[in-house]
Parts: sequence; structure tokens; C-alpha cells
Amino acid sequence: MPRIFRLALAASAVLALAGCFNPFNPQILTERVTSAAPSPTTPQNAVRLFEWCWKNRGVEEYKELFTADYVFLSGALDSAGNQTREIQARRDDEVQTAENMFLGSAERAPAADIKLNFDRNLIPFPDTRAGKTPKWHQTVRTSVNLKVSLDESNVLEVTGFALFYLVRGDSAAIPAELISRGFKPDSLRWWIERWEDETLAEGLVARPDGMRLKPAGSRIARRTSASPTATSLTTIPVTMGELKRYYGSGSFLRAAQAAAAPGDARGASPPR
Repeated sequence: MPRIFRLALAASAVLALAGCFNPFNPQILTERVTSAAPSPTTPQNAVRLFEWCWKNRGVEEYKELFTADYVFLSGALDSAGNQTREIQARRDDEVQTAENMFLGSAERAPAADIKLNFDRNLIPFPDTRAGKTPKWHQTVRTSVNLKVSLDESNVLEVTGFALFYLVRGDSAAIPAELISRGFKPDSLRWWIERWEDETLAEGLVARPDGMRLKPAGSRIARRTSASPTATSLTTIPVTMGELKRYYGSGSFLRAAQAAAAPGDARGASPPR
């Protein structure tokens, strides 16, 4: 056996015994890419770190992105079809939902595949809200192209835009759990304080199937793959808020599911 292969096998065995991430395991490589995480030293780099976390299932890095007073505002529609701006998640909800999607939960298996792309060039602008100073508060708006494969038969597709509000570390509300780990006010670090959802699912108001998914292995699909020999896929356009509802948990999930119960204004059934 060539010496290089003997060394690779030996390194793999040592890592396996130590319980560490093993780069020689192809299955693990499909779950978490080994690219370096961006450092959130600028507003745009903080958004890049967000994107990296979704691509790499970086739960621990994700926990370090959001301020203690972080909120996610949904882009849902009311009964008249007007866009609303309701707080759908706070920091703990955001982190837990991401962990459920990246790693799985008692209610859901982890996503089989996650593909997220933001704009190639992210440009920060001053936060124009009252009481905000550009030196400490910036915004980044980017297009969103996201596909989350639930299994071999179902893909949730999110398109549209996301508007992030960012705050510099020496003005941020740092979560207590991170302060206990040594995080402190830092002018060289930026945090996500607010995320406004600007995604909109195709046919959201009148979509008859709501979030009904096709059973794995079924050959019936509303939108199928182009290749006749490929596995048949159902691609379901959803908002970011709906995706979060699917992977949410606890009281956050129960409240969201109640809002999407049969007979509501949108006529959509809860995720299955």
C-alpha cells in the first residue's frame, strides 16, 4: 500500500477514535463542507457568515450571529392579500429552527440538502430607522435563492429578497450565554439585529395544497424533474416564514401551525 494512503487511513482512524470531524469520510463531507467560516468584521461579512452557516450546517457559528434582541419579521399576507410585518421569531426561535433543519429534531429529520445563494456583491447601506446611526447601524439587502430538499421526492424553494439590519459589536445587545463565553463589545464584529422576509411563494394566497408533501417514492408530482430517468420531484414554492414554520418547534411551532390550520384566510393546511 502506498505510504500516502497508509497515512490517510491512520489519520482517519485517529480522528474516528477521538470523535472529531473526519475529512476522509465522504458521507460526512456531504453534511458539512470544510470551507473556512467568514469573520463578521463588516456588515456584508456578517451576512456572508449567515449564508455559510446554512450551506455548512454551522449551528455553533449561527448562535454567534444574532443579538439578544434579534427579531425575524415575516413577509406573510393577510386575508386581503396585503403584506404584513409580524414578529415570527426571536433569537432562541431562530437558532432552534436552524438546528432542527441542519441536524434534525424529534419532529423532523434534517434537511437532505440545503442550497442557499445570496448576491455575489453585498452592499451595506445606512440604517435609516429613527435613532440609528450609520457608524453603528447598517442594512444589507440581498436576493435569496434557496432550495431545501426534504427527501428524494420533495424540495421547498424560496425566492425573493432578505433585508438584514446589522449592528456593530460595541453597540449590540450581546446574548448572556455568549457573554459568559467571553464575548464582549467589539467594534470589529457585526451582529444581525433584525431580518425582514421579502420572499413570496408563487400562488401563496390560493395555493390549494398548502404545504402537503408527496410521499417519498411517489411518481405523481406537480412539478417534475426534466430527466425522465431521474427521481420525480415535487418542488413547492414557499416563503422563508413557511420554511421556518416547517422546521420550527415548541410553542413557536404550535402558534405558527394554528395560524395555518384548515379554514384560515389563506386556506392552507399545516405542514405534513
